[in-house]
Amino acid sequence: MAYIEKRTNRSGKTSYRVQIRLKGRQPETASFDRLTDAKRWATQTEAAIREGRYFHAAAGKGKTLADAIDRYSRDILPSLKDQAHRATHLAWWRDKLGKTAIKDITPALITEYRDELKATPYKSGKTEKQRTDATVNRYVASLSPVMAAATNDWGWIADNPCLKVRRGTESRGRTRFLTNDERKRLLDACDKATETPELKTIVLLAITTGGRRGEISGLRWRDVDLKRKRITFEDTKNGDTRAAPLSGPALQAMQDWAKVRPLDESAFVFPGRTDKTKGKPLDFERPWQTALKRAELTDFRFHDLRHTAASYLAMHGAGLREIADILGHKTLAMVQRYSHLTQDHRAAVVDRMTDAIFQDDNTASK
Repeated sequence: MAYIEKRTNRSGKTSYRVQIRLKGRQPETASFDRLTDAKRWATQTEAAIREGRYFHAAAGKGKTLADAIDRYSRDILPSLKDQAHRATHLAWWRDKLGKTAIKDITPALITEYRDELKATPYKSGKTEKQRTDATVNRYVASLSPVMAAATNDWGWIADNPCLKVRRGTESRGRTRFLTNDERKRLLDACDKATETPELKTIVLLAITTGGRRGEISGLRWRDVDLKRKRITFEDTKNGDTRAAPLSGPALQAMQDWAKVRPLDESAFVFPGRTDKTKGKPLDFERPWQTALKRAELTDFRFHDLRHTAASYLAMHGAGLREIADILGHKTLAMVQRYSHLTQDHRAAVVDRMTDAIFQDDNTASK
């Protein structure tokens, strides 16, 4: 039942205080300057309560988006693997909408600032670039778990508005991989990296196992089993442990590198050498860039070695499910980009099937 109380302060200003009392619920109150607004709120709110559509957000009263981002950054973000990128994204949202009450963060408001982000160029060196739809999507994706926590964990808002924000269309992703000639040139260039002799082993591991840069950098000797010819990636992007076989030049390179392995099994396979990097993985960015220049490779990143591994697997008969298992993808969506490379393998399968069928038919007809 709704009750409206007329109030007049010392200066003579009139206001209307609405109180809704329903059995089994705490009272809901609000104040308005106009009686019509008070009646409208009372009618709409009481109907919403009776229909189960009303959300009481006392816990979120006075909370801003900055409060939510700060709490998330303190309690949840440090446990995530990609916290650096998310922190950058959340800092942008905090700067733009941090003072806004969290209850007022709507899908329309997020969309407005998402479009602003996409339209605003950023500096990359001396040039200005536009953010892609994929990048902009990552900004919204970083904000979404903050709003989810405010909804499900803290009870500050009723729904996560990010779920209603349309995502931009993303490309299928890069499929840049090494040709046979490029691979030979890159490995020859790694042989010349005398100050970082382990660079060639790192590159061979990336090509043959599809390991990510961080996974290979984080390898410890306890993760290497030369007897069983495999390595285990513990610190993977999706949080799962993944084993990868060692064979060919990669196995030989690891066997050679193991000749100087330390007694401590917890030591990094590729450790830093300087006093500042002692106890940390090797930072091989500079010798890697030098090797790229020596090999005369353009538009090539270390992560493209992972694409190279997937592409080589596809071209030599591996199915998409097998590629996903080897690279550690939980679904086939991420490996669909390699589907065109498996066409010859699929054609060979169909050829074997049709040959078997029609051979049986021909035999039966004789």
